[in-house]
Amino acid sequence: MIRMEALGSATSLFSAMPMDWLILGGLIILIALDSLRSGVGRALTIALALPLVYLLFTLVPMSILGGGDLLASTAAQAGLFGALFVAMFFLVRRMGLDYMDSGAGEPLQAIIAGGAVAVIVACIWLQVPVLSDSWALSDQLSTVFAESYRLIWLAGAYAALAFARG
Repeated sequence: MIRMEALGSATSLFSAMPMDWLILGGLIILIALDSLRSGVGRALTIALALPLVYLLFTLVPMSILGGGDLLASTAAQAGLFGALFVAMFFLVRRMGLDYMDSGAGEPLQAIIAGGAVAVIVACIWLQVPVLSDSWALSDQLSTVFAESYRLIWLAGAYAALAFARG
């Protein structure tokens, strides 16, 4: 039987944690469950699509779309980022990653894929100003994924995805 003191200490532990860590943990669990069910194909697609979206999004101000007042508001810019992500997700998926969803993944592969995608999401989120303006990540998370460590985090995440794939 669970004692009330233990329940109270667990509640205080989670209330002391920044919400960002809980969201990243939820993302890891969500992607791991999907990878367990159908393989790591979707996780790899997200991992490849996010940097492409970041690249395309940085080119928007120099294009025809960025010239007018169309993207003046933060909500419009965030919507454009989301639309670019959906488009790139489907394009990358159609480029040949369908063969990876042949069956259920192993638990270790699923956890690694979930963690790697969460790292990539956090790094890209901090890199895109419109996203970090819409939801400012905690100081802890910003310090962990700071610019000086971002290359190491991204290289490690892609190496982990390569390991999870094999």
